[in-house]
Amino acid sequence: MDSDTPLPDDPTGAWTQYGANGANTFAANVSAPPQGNLAWTSDVFTRWRPVVADGTVYTTNFDPSNDGSAIALNAQDGTEQWRTTLDASGDNVLVVVDDRCVVAYDEELAALDSQTGEQIWAESINEVEQLVADKATGTVLVASDRGIEAFRAADGERRWETNTVRQLVHAPAVYDGRVFAVGDVDGSPSLAAFSVEDGSDRWQRELMATPESAAPVAAQDGVFVADDRTIVVHDRDTGDRRRELGSFGDEDAVVPHTVAVDDGTVFVTSPYGAVAVDSETGVEQWHRDTPVYEPGICVGAETVVFPLGDPEFASGEKTISAFDRGSGELRWYYGFDPGFHHQVTSPPVMVDEAVFFTATHIDGLGALGDVPERDN
Repeated sequence: MDSDTPLPDDPTGAWTQYGANGANTFAANVSAPPQGNLAWTSDVFTRWRPVVADGTVYTTNFDPSNDGSAIALNAQDGTEQWRTTLDASGDNVLVVVDDRCVVAYDEELAALDSQTGEQIWAESINEVEQLVADKATGTVLVASDRGIEAFRAADGERRWETNTVRQLVHAPAVYDGRVFAVGDVDGSPSLAAFSVEDGSDRWQRELMATPESAAPVAAQDGVFVADDRTIVVHDRDTGDRRRELGSFGDEDAVVPHTVAVDDGTVFVTSPYGAVAVDSETGVEQWHRDTPVYEPGICVGAETVVFPLGDPEFASGEKTISAFDRGSGELRWYYGFDPGFHHQVTSPPVMVDEAVFFTATHIDGLGALGDVPERDN
């Protein structure tokens, strides 16, 4: 672990799951660091998306050559706080809710004490693609090809299960007591709504096509879905199709990677760039034509951060870049040394004054922040 330059302060704020929160907004009410220089890297092998809460970064080293552990690191300097071996490998996902670090893998769901790593409970699941936590009710939702299973985070009690919607490959969105999921309903690509409390059906609406990459986002002004490469806003209460925000580029080539929503603005990234549009009118506020080479975006109070490949300001490099969220002007970037597949391996996550990422050239976790630039 390289901790020669720890972050100036203990990072505050949280990115507790995919999309920052259960609603998948990708927005955190925090400030990005004023510069994105490498602060520290950890020698813990990982290529899996981390989560961050209360000054701790949680990750896993699930790989055949490692011990299949969940690991907690100090967010300021990367020192290891605890490690719990689960003897697992392969795909896995993490959430933090109700003082639990919950890990889903294979056909297992395990909850660990977020402070000590002690295993509190474990339950069998059908399988897992994505994991979502509803902070308001302390509910953990396991999404898979077979449907959705709901568990209570405190003790692992199974609350409900539904197979109304199947083949879920994207994280459902949770907002104001409802779960919004995209998948297959009776053989058709659909957006479906359920009660968080008991899993009862609320409504289903057929889509033109199953979104290929972007997860649904739930916000005050509707549910945002990438439907056949067009961002469509559905009414949260009825599922009615309220408006379209336009297609993003050549319909034969552009697939939205990530849709993020915050304070009246929709941010969309794709292999052909990034764009910010008004959530009511679809009027473009700014765009970047440079390829966004991996899914994932962090929307902060003044800044948006996402992976960007071969930009004009870093020719030939893969980067993590930060832009003014209002104007799209460059704030800073961290460039990976040109090399074979030197790039992020999971979407970056942001808390106050820090951005965390995993990448191939370090085979582990790194932290970017307001520290001096390294000579090398």
